[in-house]
Amino acid sequence: MGKSLAVLGLACVAGGCLWERDLAKRPARMQLGFNTRSVATDVPKPEFAGGVHVARTTGEPAPTTERFASKGVTGNAQFTMGYRRGVYMGAELEAGPMSRDGAYFGGAYGVVGADTSSARGSLSVELIAGRRWLRTELGADDIASVAIEPRVRGQLLVGPQVTIGGVIGANAVPGEHGWMAGIYIGLFSHDQNAKPRK
Repeated sequence: MGKSLAVLGLACVAGGCLWERDLAKRPARMQLGFNTRSVATDVPKPEFAGGVHVARTTGEPAPTTERFASKGVTGNAQFTMGYRRGVYMGAELEAGPMSRDGAYFGGAYGVVGADTSSARGSLSVELIAGRRWLRTELGADDIASVAIEPRVRGQLLVGPQVTIGGVIGANAVPGEHGWMAGIYIGLFSHDQNAKPRK
């Protein structure tokens, strides 16, 4: 249910470009690409998942979690609208398999960032926050958690409304470790060589 709402939310944000009354002040961009992502976090042990506990009569209490660590390649789509002083806001979806057999990663995020641009491209800093889902093995339930990730993004202008770029980021959720690095193509609603917004 949560993932369905996230998809619907992104569709509504993206669709807003179609009826935006003042596009000159709200330039839109869609970025499509792939991320290499590393995830390391504590997850419930299978015998404790779903509230099922194994009774033990002697010894120390058994740990209820185990460390999950894996890497994978995910597909990514980000849609943002530009505002004044280089600020942009929008939404992002990400999903793809992890290297561990049967493991899968997905996320739905809100995005806020700021960029500085030149005739050749731009450099941006951004923060994503939202929800992610991790499946540790085939047949296991998805584990939902909070996502917080600061990033740095750079892109080169290869056409009036087209860029290619790269992005790196790190997981900022306490108790978790992970990073991401990606490449993408950016599609803009406005000529990027035009006079910048004020």
